[in-house]
Amino acid sequence: MTASEAAVAREGRTAELRPYAGLILALFIAEITGSFESAMIIAAMKRLIEDFGDPARVGWLVTSYLIVGAAAAALVGRMGDLFGRRRLLLIVLAVGAAGSLVSALSGSFAVLLAGRVLQGATGAILALSIGIAREALPRRLVPMGIGLMISGASLGTAAGLILGGWIADNFSWHGVFVASVIFCTAAFIAVALLVPPSRQGAPGPRTDWFAGALFAPGIMLVLFYVGSIAKSGIADPLGLAYLGVGVALLAWWVQRSLSIPDPLFDLRQLRQRSVAVANVVTALVALSSLQITLVFAILLQAPKWTGVGLGVTALASGLAKLPSNILSTFAGPLSGWLTGRGGGRAAMLAGGALATLGWALVLFFHGSVAVVVAILCVISFGTTILFAVGPTILAEAVPPDRTSEVSGMLTVVRGLFMGIGAMLVTTLLASDIVSDPASHAQYPTEAAFRFTIAVVTGLSLAATLCAFALPKGRMDDPR
Repeated sequence: MTASEAAVAREGRTAELRPYAGLILALFIAEITGSFESAMIIAAMKRLIEDFGDPARVGWLVTSYLIVGAAAAALVGRMGDLFGRRRLLLIVLAVGAAGSLVSALSGSFAVLLAGRVLQGATGAILALSIGIAREALPRRLVPMGIGLMISGASLGTAAGLILGGWIADNFSWHGVFVASVIFCTAAFIAVALLVPPSRQGAPGPRTDWFAGALFAPGIMLVLFYVGSIAKSGIADPLGLAYLGVGVALLAWWVQRSLSIPDPLFDLRQLRQRSVAVANVVTALVALSSLQITLVFAILLQAPKWTGVGLGVTALASGLAKLPSNILSTFAGPLSGWLTGRGGGRAAMLAGGALATLGWALVLFFHGSVAVVVAILCVISFGTTILFAVGPTILAEAVPPDRTSEVSGMLTVVRGLFMGIGAMLVTTLLASDIVSDPASHAQYPTEAAFRFTIAVVTGLSLAATLCAFALPKGRMDDPR
């Protein structure tokens, strides 16, 4: 194809996408909202610790959101398939706004935590939005539409870190939750006005909601154990009891889901190679590249005397991540383009190789803010391609009436392994520490930092190699 023919093709694709611009914009805003809710709490963490004192206690504001978000993604995703995804997306946004308002008006930690738990419902936004895109867009435009929508995650993360940090520094942590109310309300209005009503699932065998409900407490208890290891130890009796009950519930859920014809979550979908690979890659990326904010926040903000830190402020740390967030907005559409032309395997190899290269560079080059900003761009761009290709592969691999379900399960896998990954990174960084004589604050040494980056690089490489399990070639011809 000549350059002029390619330009004509791109112009035709743009013209074809134009009638759906409002729908994609609404889903884009919704995804920004979901990412903002996840990142904003990190920006406000310092002020929250100042007010409530105990960092471990404040950490539950992160953990509770992760747990509820994972459960919501699983349950609400399937409910969207059955009862209409647009309807469920509006409900999720309304619950998120209500939770943000409760937290904004809270005067005690208990009320603040209750509001944060309600905010966890927004963890279902991605699964529902992918289902809506698959349902409303022509098949040839689905990869591009999903890529554009997922790019909103990068902007939402940037807004959470930078806008949230500015609000917390100049006002209070209450203001961060007010901003969240505004985001949720804007997304609700956009979806209500621009997204057409969804089709409801065709009548079929009665869904076993009880079997599905077993999943939520099981995953919550396992994540609670993972989150308690740092404070209580891996062999804490109470923690092990939570783990045991959680694993038992999950085992019961698996057995029951495989023994009935129409379970809430059809685990038999994992027998498809593409679905299984997408989930494994998501788990590995969550363990590695999705820890980017945590790893680089420590690198940028640790004092220079530690031998590894760059000693910048929290706001400067958020600004350092901004170029990579902006650049990554182009990675989502590129992922869709690569998937449409060369298949999920080509896109996954490209994104994985780029992310792994970035992590490998950190091992040797992290002595200046400018270098770190450049490497952040490389890692974020590759990670966004990887993040976008998984849902696209699933959307092509499963029946339309199961799209949100398997996408919800993918989000659950991501949430679970992000929790495990955060614990892994924290533990590795704490394997060798130095203390500030004045403040008694503890920081990782150069050796601990390099070891952590080496492990993350290895996990990123493993995610990349998984692409070879996918079939070669492009996706099915669009209709």
